[in-house]
Amino acid sequence: MDKRIMNTIWGGIIILLGVLLLLITTNVIDIRINASWLFGILFFFGFIIFIGMYISMHQEQFWPLIPGIIMLGLCLLILSEEIGIRGQIGAGLFILFIGLSFLAVYLFHPEHWWAIIPAGMVGSISLVIFFGDVLGVGLMFLGMGTTFLTLYFILATTPDKHWWPIIPGGILAFMGLLFLFFGPVEFGNYILPIALIILGVILIIQGIKTK
Repeated sequence: MDKRIMNTIWGGIIILLGVLLLLITTNVIDIRINASWLFGILFFFGFIIFIGMYISMHQEQFWPLIPGIIMLGLCLLILSEEIGIRGQIGAGLFILFIGLSFLAVYLFHPEHWWAIIPAGMVGSISLVIFFGDVLGVGLMFLGMGTTFLTLYFILATTPDKHWWPIIPGGILAFMGLLFLFFGPVEFGNYILPIALIILGVILIIQGIKTK
């Protein structure tokens, strides 16, 4: 379908939704609806609109995937109590969907490998909400480290090989394992020596590469 026709259709749908919302909020149309359901449905329509924009662009532009999937996460967050999801889990799902929006960018547009970083980093933060402070923080560091290590192996299959993801990946994964096995108190004792060791390794590698 022609892009101009698609833009006209989606523009008309957005205008109709805006007019309907205005009529409801000004009590011109007397529809008694739970505010959570109202805004949840609106964000779900936002998800559909952005995904429709992505499809209408013949999947050439990746950016509609990000706000579209984030709006789906907002929909779940707003409706979490209505559909029996605890508020804490709902917040975690919203953070997770932010990460999934970037994961979708990489899956549908592999040339944008950078999207793996925000996908893994933001998705890992949601683990703190799902699993609590101690376990969640350990899993968060481990997830962040796994993100960079995964990126290293993905980039290893491309012509432009990059070794740098090993450094943050190794650091974060090791910190996650320390936190999981030794707890927050002992974990703090390891931060400074590990940081010094890693800094020294980086300086040595840079010195070798500049020769």
